[in-house]
Amino acid sequence: MSLKPKKNIKNKTNIYWKLYQDEPILKPNFPSPILADPSFLFPENTIDHKWHLFAHNIFGILHFRSENGIEWEKPKYVVKNGMRPFIFQEAGEYFLYYEKYKPFHVLMSWFPFRRWKSEIVVLTSKDLKTWSDPISLIQPTKDFHKDKKWGNSVGNPCLVKIDDSKYRLYYSSSLVYVKDCGFCEPLHISVAESSSPKGPFRLFTQPLFSPNKEDPYVNLGAGAIKVLRWRDRYFGFQNGIFWNPVRKESGSAILFLQSEDGLNWDRINPGPILGPTGKGWKGSHVYACDVKYSDAEKIFIMYFNARDRAHWTSGKEAIGLFVGKVEEEESLKEILKVKKNNPARKKATKKSKTKTKVSKKR
Repeated sequence: MSLKPKKNIKNKTNIYWKLYQDEPILKPNFPSPILADPSFLFPENTIDHKWHLFAHNIFGILHFRSENGIEWEKPKYVVKNGMRPFIFQEAGEYFLYYEKYKPFHVLMSWFPFRRWKSEIVVLTSKDLKTWSDPISLIQPTKDFHKDKKWGNSVGNPCLVKIDDSKYRLYYSSSLVYVKDCGFCEPLHISVAESSSPKGPFRLFTQPLFSPNKEDPYVNLGAGAIKVLRWRDRYFGFQNGIFWNPVRKESGSAILFLQSEDGLNWDRINPGPILGPTGKGWKGSHVYACDVKYSDAEKIFIMYFNARDRAHWTSGKEAIGLFVGKVEEEESLKEILKVKKNNPARKKATKKSKTKTKVSKKR
């Protein structure tokens, strides 16, 4: 498959965003310095009517549960030697996609003599407790999956159902070295399609996104993207990897894209909707996210991870929460008030099996 030339989309949709709180929702636990790449399910899409969130640390993929999307139970490992999860649900079955690597490869990848190799696999479950053996979906076989120096990489999966007979898998491929971080990040974003969420997937013949030296937010690597369908269009949330030549440091920020077909994309905002702050837990990089729309509350929920310092010897990563409201609907200020008078906080103790509530217990 090949990609069509890009074209401008009509009737662009604007979303107003706000941090739910300044501090992280979830932090890493010792000895892992990171908790990253969250993916989640709303309570109305889970068998136990709880929030479920998956994220990885340096050892593997963790599974969190919550009554309210803010306060989370102690996590359990789903799988070791896995990273960058994405959870998909359809017809009573759950699909956990992730990037699988060799044992201890994350730790060893920080050393320049170790070449990376990964593949994309999926686990399935009926109850979010018992999982199948991994099914291999994509191996790094294309030229744009490989780097002669740093290794062969496919990861950051995101599955979108296009229609009753087509599923599209967005994924990152190949590697670029980020010198002030001391590790690699994804170079391209690529696409594959299948008639089943379990594959087999047909790979497109070229990447969907690649770095652009003229783009200040994607001049080093394309990073990763999460895509969702909304009404008659697709929304994309890309965390590009960039180098700031003035500050002489790298960064990552979330860009908001829009498309009519999921292949030809326009950037909606001139700059990122969420980026590094220069200090604090989001100081250096804002990385990958997962975004879903709540029909009950008419808001977009985004969990994302961010990094405080660049280099792997000192940096830590945690997970935050971002909430968005479409422009033509009522003001975000009326939907989300994170101050003391937020009524959603006062209702945090009330359990609901049908509505999506992001609330914090007082």
